[in-house]
Amino acid sequence: RMSAAAATFPQLLAELAERDGDRRVALQEKRYGIWQTLTWAGWERRVRHFAQGLAAMGFRRGEALAILGDNRFEWVISELAAQSLGGMSVGLYPDGVVEEVQHVVEHARVRFVVAEDQEQVDKLLALRAAGHLESVERIVFYDPRGLEHYDAPELVDFVAVERAGEEFEGEHPGWFDERVRSLSPEDVAILCTTSGTTSKPKLATLNHANLLSMGRSLMAVDPIDPDDDYVSFLPLAWIG
Repeated sequence: RMSAAAATFPQLLAELAERDGDRRVALQEKRYGIWQTLTWAGWERRVRHFAQGLAAMGFRRGEALAILGDNRFEWVISELAAQSLGGMSVGLYPDGVVEEVQHVVEHARVRFVVAEDQEQVDKLLALRAAGHLESVERIVFYDPRGLEHYDAPELVDFVAVERAGEEFEGEHPGWFDERVRSLSPEDVAILCTTSGTTSKPKLATLNHANLLSMGRSLMAVDPIDPDDDYVSFLPLAWIG
């Protein structure tokens, strides 16, 4: 349930973080056989810090943040961060070949890409070396294994962006909350790739009002209660 004031995803996250704080788990994933948890307040804090870190790097309202990786905490932190700044996300399938990545990133004129690990970073750097992805300024990775000796100037650690966002907040108190309050349900939330069965995929724009209306309709026929667990297995880049 959400109030009338929560008309966008970041506003809904802020409302849930205030209501449930650190009392309820919002997300969990298994890493090395151990369940890692993130509360609603913890999710909101990481979104806040990452968003402000993006802003400090120059991310602007109305632009797209590309996200390339598996279903992980950082995927939905990145998506909500971009939306909090009045931007949108565009998801890329982690098993996509380099040509598919190139098409979507260039078509959306992406400047900032969030990539999961070495495998995904290598795709992006290979495209850069071949003279593609000229719009890309920063590649933010969140699994540093194998990347310790990479020296590409566009690479930056996800944690470093969060730390920069925390410093930004100390210098600009209230800035992030004002951005979230100013969001409109008509703002574009995601760019979603079409199936590409007849040609290269196109990018469809879906706004917050559209997606939240769909969520409410789904909950009406197949409700999820606060104590239920929802298993995410479909790629987050897919419309489902």
